[in-house]
Amino acid sequence: MKQKKLRSYVLPTLYVIILMVVFGVVSLISSFMRETPKYLYAVDVLGEDNTTSVVDTDGGIITGIIKPFMDKNVTIDKTFYDNEASEAEQQNSLITFQNTYMKNTGVLYNCKEEFDVVTVLDGTITNIKNDEFLGQVVEIEHNANLKTIYYSIKTDLKVGDYLSQGEVIGKSSTNKISDSKYNLLIEVYYNGTLINPEEFYNMDINALY
Repeated sequence: MKQKKLRSYVLPTLYVIILMVVFGVVSLISSFMRETPKYLYAVDVLGEDNTTSVVDTDGGIITGIIKPFMDKNVTIDKTFYDNEASEAEQQNSLITFQNTYMKNTGVLYNCKEEFDVVTVLDGTITNIKNDEFLGQVVEIEHNANLKTIYYSIKTDLKVGDYLSQGEVIGKSSTNKISDSKYNLLIEVYYNGTLINPEEFYNMDINALY
């Protein structure tokens, strides 16, 4: 019985078809990768529905500021002192130390358990120091107009380190203005002026650049 031979053009044609399919798939994947923006998805800890906010790591629009912790058990011990607040609110914003009352220039948080302290936005550490009353202090510059300062934490980072939004700065620690073992005091400076951190989290970050 004679075996049928493939015509001379059949195999080259098959090779060409296979090459075209492979090239098409590679082109499609390459196009998709070029068109897909590089985003960092950070948990929006402000809401109850655990939605996400999108941060463009290439300098695009930032849609949300996060709080400096992810632990839902963290509570406010002392609020930011506001001259226009009610008397009761102002009293809760006073820090007492050695029979001296001081206006709280940030928000003091604490928790029964140790918690991670994270950066609210991308930024570079510009200063790390130890404060006699507030413990270790880390200053992060987010842009020329905006910086945040984190007090009462433990960190192994160093000046010059760059942190992405939500990245851990250190652990909550002690200070001499609170009875709690695990604390964090955060201050926010915009154009050299202190602003309420709890209001800052809800602000449009693009307006701060």
